[in-house]
Amino acid sequence: MNFLNIAATVVAVLGAQPMELPRAAMPTAAATIRIDHDTPVELMALSEVSTADAKPGTIFKLRVNRAIQVDGRTIIPVGAPAFGQVIEAVDSGGLGKSGRMTAKLLGIRLGDAEIPLDGETSAKGTGAGSAGMAVLFTGVVGLFHRGNNAKIKAGEILTGFVSEDVVLDLSQPSPKRIPFAPGPAFTPISTGSTPPAPVPATVPQP
Repeated sequence: MNFLNIAATVVAVLGAQPMELPRAAMPTAAATIRIDHDTPVELMALSEVSTADAKPGTIFKLRVNRAIQVDGRTIIPVGAPAFGQVIEAVDSGGLGKSGRMTAKLLGIRLGDAEIPLDGETSAKGTGAGSAGMAVLFTGVVGLFHRGNNAKIKAGEILTGFVSEDVVLDLSQPSPKRIPFAPGPAFTPISTGSTPPAPVPATVPQP
């Protein structure tokens, strides 16, 4: 059998069997987990953030202080890095005025996934000779007096919330975020009758 005959035989065999292209492997349901919107997250500030040196846009580091579990399984361990950002910072200026600072949470980094967080704080003094208290999310994060800079102390415990539903693919050593596919929207059952038109609300007159 010469070369042309061999080539013709190979073509005939390949043509008789359909070729399947490799498909990207999809994570199974067991390898995915969903962290629900508004899941509380307890964090710890790793270093002090103060109006003495922080400026708007300054990124500060935190860590997860309490593991986040879903169905009894730890998904985000203690120590996972998290980040916040200073929005506004006004130094006390050394003139007896209290510093003011506003900061917000950004998110948690877990492997290749970013988990967005929601939470904001505003801190400022309250007047001569009195103490001001900064409240962040649901926790107290700092105590400062007139003439001092507003600050978040290293080791302070902060609480924020997951800002949206997050689905993670845990099939690989480094978790990845995958698109969230919500279920079908609720459709009310028709009763066959036309519902009455809504009555506009009226504002009581004084």
